[in-house]
Amino acid sequence: MKKYLLVCIATFILLPSFQLHSQEAEERGGVALTIVPRLDLDATFTGEGTGFGLGASSLYSLLEGDITPWLSFSVSNHWLSSSPAELYAIEGEGANIFRSDYPNWLDWAYLTFKLGQFSITAGKQAMTIGSFEFDEYDWDPHPALMSGLWNNFFSYQWGGKLAWANDSENTSLSLQYTASPFGERPFADGPVLGSTLSLEWRGEYGPYRNIWSLTALGAMAATTEGGPAPLPLVACLGNRLDLGDFTLGFDWYSKSGSSDGFFNEGGTFLASVEYNPSEKWNFLLKGGRETASWSEFEVLPNGGIHSSFRRGENWFGGAAVHYFPIENLRLHASAGYSGFFGTTTATVGLLYYLNLNFGR
Repeated sequence: MKKYLLVCIATFILLPSFQLHSQEAEERGGVALTIVPRLDLDATFTGEGTGFGLGASSLYSLLEGDITPWLSFSVSNHWLSSSPAELYAIEGEGANIFRSDYPNWLDWAYLTFKLGQFSITAGKQAMTIGSFEFDEYDWDPHPALMSGLWNNFFSYQWGGKLAWANDSENTSLSLQYTASPFGERPFADGPVLGSTLSLEWRGEYGPYRNIWSLTALGAMAATTEGGPAPLPLVACLGNRLDLGDFTLGFDWYSKSGSSDGFFNEGGTFLASVEYNPSEKWNFLLKGGRETASWSEFEVLPNGGIHSSFRRGENWFGGAAVHYFPIENLRLHASAGYSGFFGTTTATVGLLYYLNLNFGR
């Protein structure tokens, strides 16, 4: 933890020296590189006491550009986290770069071919699931305010996507085929059970925006006496209403997630209110209800351990404040409560977007 804290502090100290280069490069145009360091300090309060940690502290990079007028690329890397070793290897198993059921330092790396109103994306990419909550960059949100599905689901998978947008670009439809997050390796369980298939509709109609999707999950399907069971379906309906400085949000998922498993039965409901009075301030209120699951362990008199699996409701919510004192620098504070864990988490931190453009 001390080494990670020193790296973050050094990064923030060096940022001003990059600013001039960033502005000069931006004028030249070309490939865009964004480096995003985030430093958080968390305090977690429970009935058993108070704990402190680095929360969502991280270091990301995003490299994007156009190779030709019809071919572009995007690569996002997650270089550091509050537990950086987990991004590179699984203890006792080695490197995790090609694991489907475990996050790693490569979030996505894909090519996009544009063919008129159609586009084809191939490579490692974000699954079209989870609506607006999953649409944010991972470095922006506060985990204590996010659903169990967002906190526990491995949404970056290898695959391809075919998308179409209308002439006004306010409506887009896509069909995506990716590896299943339940398999150890991409498509290890075959082209059907080892994959997922998603349909998505995105729209912007006046003040209303939506991200609706339906996903069939492979490798989660149980085998019955008559053969493989039907692939489970996950429906996600994300809705936003922009009312001047306010944005109202309501999301619904047909499944839920927790640390003991994701895509539990019961569903997830999320509601939010966002207020943007100026370019320097942003305020967020968010709450939700989800079906949570957890394992309980009991030490027996003979020294053995008895485990049981339980499921119930989790009500959670909180608030966040973002302040931008200068361009690209965000100072933030948040607080969230989870009824599932019986915890309150308070966070303060800062995040910087270092934008570099490179000429051709």
